Amino acid sequence: MKALSLTSAALIALASTAIAATEMDTDGDGAYSFNEVLAAYPTLTEETFISIDADASGSLNDEELAAALESGVLPSEG
Repeated sequence: MKALSLTSAALIALASTAIAATEMDTDGDGAYSFNEVLAAYPTLTEETFISIDADASGSLNDEELAAALESGVLPSEG
């Protein structure tokens, strides 16, 4: 039962992350620029953004954003 609860909580968190990420992608290009993420997380620094950008592309993809949320680098609520 505990595993089911944890799985359910994880799925709900991922679903709300996906919805929030969709709203964050203001230009609809499927990536999240520093300014897009900054609008949702006003305390974000360029240094933190660069550390989250694992592939050094200059923007975040869904996996990088999810990893930052899961690790607590970005709070689950912006």
